[in-house]
Amino acid sequence: MRVGFIGLGEAGAIYAAGVRAAGHDVVGFDPAPTAGPEGVTRLGSVAEVAAASDLVVVLTSAALSRTIAETAADAIAPGTVYADFTTASPEDMVQAGELITAAGGRFADVAILGPVPLKGAATETIVSGAAADTVGDLLASLGSAVERVEGPPGTATSRKLLRSVLMKSLATVVVEALEAGRAAGCADWVHAQIAAQLSGDADAKIERYESGSRKHAVRRAHEMQSVSEYLERLGVEPAMSSASRRVLERLAEEGEERH
Repeated sequence: MRVGFIGLGEAGAIYAAGVRAAGHDVVGFDPAPTAGPEGVTRLGSVAEVAAASDLVVVLTSAALSRTIAETAADAIAPGTVYADFTTASPEDMVQAGELITAAGGRFADVAILGPVPLKGAATETIVSGAAADTVGDLLASLGSAVERVEGPPGTATSRKLLRSVLMKSLATVVVEALEAGRAAGCADWVHAQIAAQLSGDADAKIERYESGSRKHAVRRAHEMQSVSEYLERLGVEPAMSSASRRVLERLAEEGEERH
């Protein structure tokens, strides 16, 4: 199979090298004069890659997703598989899928669930869309744990965004807590507290986090106000702590409305 890559930056180069190592013919395009992986034939445009490939992989910035789909749709042959790996919005994925489908192609929405430099082409993924099985099989052959979800383009991306509510927020909470610990002179203690919370019975903690936040929203909102004031005195911006207070205040209001 000939696989064409649009975007040969860090992630694109890693995936292209992985697909080439798996025995596929690989072509690619990137407007930047970066050196592509060994064995990847560089072409001169998005349209050339789309016309020359059985499967097109898009690994560019999310802002380019729809524009690239428009260009590729004018060049692909019927039956060509088109996989958008960008972090475009679910709405953009729907639009890109419509463009490719109207041109006779088969579209897959692919969400990458981790830092590609860490696990390479074996990074966990979610796939949806009409070509999910074809793209999922290719990714699985590269070592990826692939979750295939029923639904149109945008489904996989929406799952990734829902996951990011936790992952990105959790990461920034940890950053704020560690900054506060360093400022207060007890970084090791704070680090140990974080580690303890990230271990143990996950299901029980999820239930406790939600039920406890709703039941004790008023008291916890006051506590987070004190936390924010303390962090400000330490010289640490309490962005996540202030956001937590606002969420707890909303939960408190919802609780009052129910009663």
